Amino acid sequence: MTRERLLNPQRTKRYIGIELSGAKSQKTALAAIEYYPKEQKIFLLDIYDKISGHDEQSSDEALLEIVEEELTAVKIGVNVPLSLPPCVACSRQKCPMPGKCNISSVKWMRDASKRAAKHVKKAEKVRDFTPYTQRPVELFLRHQILPVIPEYAQFEIDEALGGTKAPLSARMNFLVKHLDRDRLIEVLPKLSVVVLGMEMDLSKKVISSYRKIEEGAASRSEILEALSDYSNVFIYDRDLQKLAQSLPAFDAFVCAYTALLSDNDHCGKIPHGFPELSGWIEYPTLCSRT
Repeated sequence: MTRERLLNPQRTKRYIGIELSGAKSQKTALAAIEYYPKEQKIFLLDIYDKISGHDEQSSDEALLEIVEEELTAVKIGVNVPLSLPPCVACSRQKCPMPGKCNISSVKWMRDASKRAAKHVKKAEKVRDFTPYTQRPVELFLRHQILPVIPEYAQFEIDEALGGTKAPLSARMNFLVKHLDRDRLIEVLPKLSVVVLGMEMDLSKKVISSYRKIEEGAASRSEILEALSDYSNVFIYDRDLQKLAQSLPAFDAFVCAYTALLSDNDHCGKIPHGFPELSGWIEYPTLCSRT
């Protein structure tokens, strides 16, 4: 199938995935996939790995230039927060403290923490919520989603302004001003891989080791091969090798694939009463075949 046919906008939908790293590193990656609704087929079009600045162009400008080349993209999945914790955006001069705050997102976090405390063992303790580093969605994933994931596949939920994510959240907060906000969705690649891996009946070893240095490449390769059969994903051999060898490129592909699932209503639903404007993370539901 020729590239010209792949790019026919009348027959296809394009999705972009971005694995954002620090502006001064060379670990940012972008993947673009093309979906044929009628044929139910998915093609990996492009992979941009190690995106960085050069000459007089900054790394932000380099990334935005690539995104602009993919103007027909329906959705753009990114691996970093698209919103900030409620306290950061708060304009109140006097703070009543989280325990008494009546802002909807903070109140939801307070109530969610109380509900979670009722269901933990006596020897355990629910961590205090901190609406100046966390968002409601992070508490939702921690208390509602992680408990139903097998122990071997569980991981820590990074906070939007925690030590790991804070610099990336700041960078994304800048980049979003130069992007079409309506097309952006937030993705957690780790969670997408776990859910898809479970649905595709992949082994515990593959699911739990795909991010590891020594075993990761082989596990990522196995995940991609399974996904090719599961969702009619076509990836050229050279691109398969690149995705297997590069974790950022692999996660960018996962973000793009999750964006496709989201656009086709195959992602988890926002629960009733959740403060949607505070930010949401898209993740595949079980039975997420497109």
